[in-house]
Amino acid sequence: MSKQVAVSFEDDLVKVVYASSDKGRTVVQKTTVFKDEEFDSFLKTTRLPDLTVVCHFKRFYSDIITAPPAKPAYLKKIIEAEIRKRFPELDDFTYFYSVPAGTTAGEKGLKEVFFFAVDNNELNKISERFNKYGKSAKYIFPNVLTLAHLIKSSDDWKNKTVLSLLISEKDRSLFLVKNGQVFFVRVTPSMGWEITDVDIDNINMTVSYCRQNLRLNPELIILMNTIKKEGAFNTIIPTTNITYPMSVIASEETLKNFVAPVSAIMFEKQLKNDNLLPHKYAVLNTHKRIASYAIVFFLIFSLIGMGHILINLSEISVISKKINFLRKDLTGINAVTSAYEKEMESMQQILPLINFVNEAHSSPDILNALVSLKFLPMENVHIKTIQVNNKKDSLLIQLSGIITAKNYGDMHKIFAALVTNFSICPGMKVISKNIELRDGHFQIDVENKI
Repeated sequence: MSKQVAVSFEDDLVKVVYASSDKGRTVVQKTTVFKDEEFDSFLKTTRLPDLTVVCHFKRFYSDIITAPPAKPAYLKKIIEAEIRKRFPELDDFTYFYSVPAGTTAGEKGLKEVFFFAVDNNELNKISERFNKYGKSAKYIFPNVLTLAHLIKSSDDWKNKTVLSLLISEKDRSLFLVKNGQVFFVRVTPSMGWEITDVDIDNINMTVSYCRQNLRLNPELIILMNTIKKEGAFNTIIPTTNITYPMSVIASEETLKNFVAPVSAIMFEKQLKNDNLLPHKYAVLNTHKRIASYAIVFFLIFSLIGMGHILINLSEISVISKKINFLRKDLTGINAVTSAYEKEMESMQQILPLINFVNEAHSSPDILNALVSLKFLPMENVHIKTIQVNNKKDSLLIQLSGIITAKNYGDMHKIFAALVTNFSICPGMKVISKNIELRDGHFQIDVENKI
């Protein structure tokens, strides 16, 4: 069961109808009437679905044009161009049109088309009034259009030409309906709810106009929201009261006072192609619907994801325990790695000597030089590199490293002792020596006679 809300602007009043539709039946659940100045407070404080809006437009532009046979898209362009031609003051507008069956202009293939246009400035004001309070108008219809569909729903009238009368406190709306389609609209000023002799004269003049100018002969007058009392009106054609479909459930008083919005709810699907809602608001409504659908899908997928997590919660717990166990293992591995790095650091100090020994084993001359260097390593002397180069009749030993000492004096003594050890070795001669007292870095070049 779908719930619908229709809002009808009628003179200084705003009428609101709440209804539900199910299996072709429309049930009016609640009706409310506001003064126009009270309606904003209602919009501000009330939660409402997308609304169907019905308006009794005070200013509109309608006429009948002759158009050639054309596809709907091209016909719309012809009609729009004709509206701009006939009403140059109308710059931005929205309109609907109807082509009553059997209406021709006399020439072969030409048809008479009725259009009804409204300035977008007026339509924008209506839409903004709702948007300001977070409400959306999904449809805007003129009241005569919704009532024409009510007439069309009657088997007795749907194929006839009738003149309909809608009464308000300030004016009378007379509209001609041919085969269920609006074909002419006229609004005359009046005062009060009672039909006066002036109203009767206006009705008779409208019937004559339809006969003479439109070449259409109304068969009867239908009273839309007033009850014909005993005795006949002095109209030139018969008068009758509107009848409502059996599918609408509401009191007769409700139907009489809320005939336009109730009709809009009943025939919303048939009316939607004649929507006067400006294009920019129609696009905005589409974006809102897409966003709402996206939110729904997001929530659905979030719930599915949450359900999946809950289903696999036990597995997640097992994995978490494994991760904690691995973290403990990593702590032990880190300790082993730290000890290994310390051992590697101490090994780096004797690595040059080891490399030198390896080189010595590869050459007899280097082996003899190694035997001569038995005094290495010395205390507080850290050898960094030992490089041995073969010359024609000697070896050139280049030694570099760092001496650690408490003061410069001790550093110099250790360096002197190191040089002396080289000098006293048989066959060795110190040819170059240098030490940086700032950081203890030294280099000694020794020549070893073969």
